[in-house]
Amino acid sequence: MAKKYGPVLLLLIASAYCASQPAQLPPDIFAQIESKKPGQGSVTIRQDIQIRNLVNMHLSQQKRMNGIRGYRIAIYIGSGQESNKQADQSRARFISKYEEVKSYKKFEYPSYKVYVGDFRTKSEALRFLKRIETDYPDAFIREDIVSFPD
Repeated sequence: MAKKYGPVLLLLIASAYCASQPAQLPPDIFAQIESKKPGQGSVTIRQDIQIRNLVNMHLSQQKRMNGIRGYRIAIYIGSGQESNKQADQSRARFISKYEEVKSYKKFEYPSYKVYVGDFRTKSEALRFLKRIETDYPDAFIREDIVSFPD
């Protein structure tokens, strides 16, 4: 009988703990939009408070991930003794030709990988993939957590 109710009891205890913690309110994006700046007009947003809270909660979760869901293009994947050096060379070659696009070298066991771009949509990534396909014929798009837009 204890095995049957164990998970339920654990869930209730966790819920009670979370409810007892002070709520950290995310920054209100709508208040920022509505705030009047000197020399500019004003904006008024009318909506249900639950929509406002949901949007602000979503933005808060995105910030905790240190980025947003998006896409990057993998231009190099290699493993072995020389893969770290080859990844550095591949990244340097990319930077020399496409200096305006961010690049990242990561070690994801057992391979070194070089990813480029911080694309919010797959169509943006596809456009850039078409642009670099002659230099990187084996490149492909993958989902990733990308940096916040500047």
